[in-house]
Amino acid sequence: MRYLPFFILLIFLNSLSLKAQEESEISIKDNISLSGYIRYMNSSSVINSDSIISDNLIHNRLRLKLDFTPKLTGVFEMRNRVFFGEATNLNPNLGKILDNDIGNIDLSIVSYDRRTLVVHSIFDRAYFKYSSEKWELRAGRQRINWGVNLAWNPNDLFNAYSLIDFDYQERAGVDALRLQYFIGDLSSFEIAIQPGENLDKSIMAGLWKFNLSGNDFQLLFGNYYKDLALGLGWTGNIKNAGFTLESTYFTPRKNMIYSPAVLSSSISFDYSTKKGIYINTSILYNSLGSDKSSSSENLFGSFLSNISAKNLMPSRLTYFTQISGNFTPALNGSLAAFYMQGEQMLLIMPSVSYEIKENLDAMVLAQSIYNEINKKTSPMGLGTFFRISYSF
Repeated sequence: MRYLPFFILLIFLNSLSLKAQEESEISIKDNISLSGYIRYMNSSSVINSDSIISDNLIHNRLRLKLDFTPKLTGVFEMRNRVFFGEATNLNPNLGKILDNDIGNIDLSIVSYDRRTLVVHSIFDRAYFKYSSEKWELRAGRQRINWGVNLAWNPNDLFNAYSLIDFDYQERAGVDALRLQYFIGDLSSFEIAIQPGENLDKSIMAGLWKFNLSGNDFQLLFGNYYKDLALGLGWTGNIKNAGFTLESTYFTPRKNMIYSPAVLSSSISFDYSTKKGIYINTSILYNSLGSDKSSSSENLFGSFLSNISAKNLMPSRLTYFTQISGNFTPALNGSLAAFYMQGEQMLLIMPSVSYEIKENLDAMVLAQSIYNEINKKTSPMGLGTFFRISYSF
């Protein structure tokens, strides 16, 4: 089973060869498409003034789309990463950490695992889609994005993520069945099921989207592991500014006395100036979060790991602000900041990206973390990243 991704890839490549022999070049282009990117990223982490650790990452993504008929499509996407450098050498368990496929089928493999070099591959998309005028059915590993906010998505039951993980825009997929019915241009209803061994390890929910007086609304209800989930999403405008409210209430199906209900809610405003400057500000409330500083030695890791719709950030109140815009048509700059009120932690992320030429771009990004201890603000760490990316 662990080598299943490579057997699937061989089958696809073989089918490509057969298609090439049997059909014309125009027909192949119409029915089969292959795209993706390859990136190189160097990262440096400053632990203190005397300690700097660097690492390297080669990140490749392959996207294969097969149009079997006008209504039936297969989509398969593979993520390949090669880690090497000082940070890789200092983490002998990196291969085991990466080789963690939480799906029903293990589509992850670490083909090379040494302290100097780790190679990891995973299919994070592998699904079939059948669509008609009013219906769409997807079965397999896919991304189910129900969120409407930029920074935090309490409605995103299936694929919660963190904006801090900037090098994985596609986000992870889940093994699920998704059925959508399009009522009209601005209205739809869908049901999604992520099956587990039992109800406590499964997600089953329905989502209704509709438009009212120029505002987009969505309501969701379902089973979220051991909880019942009831959610609301609202997107509209206040004069020239965009407004988004997204909230989900989780209540235990049993043992309500020992397992408290949880409210995860975010509200955001965004605005674009005539000169193309984009501003977004957002607040997240997590009733499960802490309202005081913790003693965790890896609080920053909680930004990226253990993320769920029920627990998007470790602090009860978290604030986010981002401003971005183009200096020139090819040069873009962005400044983002996260502040966790309870944990008294501030994360600042400035970045600059430059389009060298079509399909080739470079980016420089930094993550600077500050924490307040004994009413004194001190830096906790600094990470810098240089990335060059080619898309095909």
